[in-house]
Amino acid sequence: MQARLGKPNSHTPTSNFRPSLRAIVLAGASAFLPHITIAENKLAVDTPLGEIRGNHDFFGEEENRVQMLAASPRTQWAWQNMSRFFPTAQVLRDGPISELQEKIDPSIGDIEFTREDGSTATVNEQFDKYPMDGLIVVKDGEILFERYKTMRPFDKHNWYSSGKILGSTLLALLEEEGKVDISQPVSAYIPELEGSVWDTVPVEHALDMATGLDSTELDEPAGDSRSNPEQGWYRWTSAMGLLDNPLGVEETPLEVLAGMQRRGPGYEVFEYNSINTFVVDLIVENVSGKPLPEFLSERIWRKAGMEHDAFVAVSDGGLPASFGVMNSTLRDMARFGMLFTPSWSEISEEQIISDAIISNIQTGGDSAIYHRGYLGELNARKGFPDDRNISNRYQWDAVFEDGDFWKKGVGAQGLYISPSRNLVIAYFSTGSGDDQEETMARAIAKLF
Repeated sequence: MQARLGKPNSHTPTSNFRPSLRAIVLAGASAFLPHITIAENKLAVDTPLGEIRGNHDFFGEEENRVQMLAASPRTQWAWQNMSRFFPTAQVLRDGPISELQEKIDPSIGDIEFTREDGSTATVNEQFDKYPMDGLIVVKDGEILFERYKTMRPFDKHNWYSSGKILGSTLLALLEEEGKVDISQPVSAYIPELEGSVWDTVPVEHALDMATGLDSTELDEPAGDSRSNPEQGWYRWTSAMGLLDNPLGVEETPLEVLAGMQRRGPGYEVFEYNSINTFVVDLIVENVSGKPLPEFLSERIWRKAGMEHDAFVAVSDGGLPASFGVMNSTLRDMARFGMLFTPSWSEISEEQIISDAIISNIQTGGDSAIYHRGYLGELNARKGFPDDRNISNRYQWDAVFEDGDFWKKGVGAQGLYISPSRNLVIAYFSTGSGDDQEETMARAIAKLF
């Protein structure tokens, strides 16, 4: 099937109609733009100018930078305006926009799922009660469900760690072309790390976050990676310019990596760490010879009929930070997800993500290492208690026995892919990350 390509911006909503959330709840029905629900008093764009300037003053203080990771009224605005706080590089679209046809099914809002405490909620109740910003469900290349609360369809929102799958996808493309051998050590592709512990870390271990090294993000014994300036992870993030530098230590991100040490054997524990994504992204840049945002644009964004440009953060030295600051519209996030499903042909003239790459994600992981790490155990216990033998692979946080896979970002950003169901679920939030949007997404998928 040929991709359905239309005129640029031909379906961008132009109406100023914004029904109030109270009216929607009292009426018990969806508002339409033509079908998009937007809460009038929740739009981040309506933040008063004085508050916007106050947000800049607040996050401009180095000691407050870490607060960018926590959901708050300030970050509800900031996560839709990340380019105002960090150096960014554009991910440019080109060509006709791939039109997403609509076949709206309001009954999806009534799908029920069970929370960790045993209570139940519907999709609509989850959206109304918790700080979700946008939700879209795409089945067989058609939009079945789409709601917005704090953002408009054309607003960009930060993916946070959901952006980690961008670099891993690009590396998978290079691997398929024979340009990267994931059995080789990381230092074979990053010369600055030669002579360090990265001589002993195969690329695959970094891809699957199972290096056995210290300076992890969630698995340090004291659990203070994100708050203790002496911890390796904090030092690296500070060297990237993303957090403050209270110790005043002058070091580059690669110098921090070169000083990391082995804590245990590789590929025994799934230890979540954005440093691994940074390593993956650097390999992509070094092998491709191009900055990651441009390579992403060339290989994916300009080929998939994206509706808008995206942007990623870069360090002051130009190093990629897509592991935590990738920003796009919700529909374009869904289009990226569609590339992993049979509906790729609805948006692209060529199959960008091969069946072999998808199969590797689905079957190449090791469920034995998954539950030994903090995040794997948490996902299995809280997010997906009804699933067994979950694994992780190529930066995806959960791969299920039925072949579905899912990625999460700080504040409950998420992308859920079901190749067998030809289904994509994408969502943005300004939450704690503990509200079980992933449980909701899994419940939606299981009903198809």
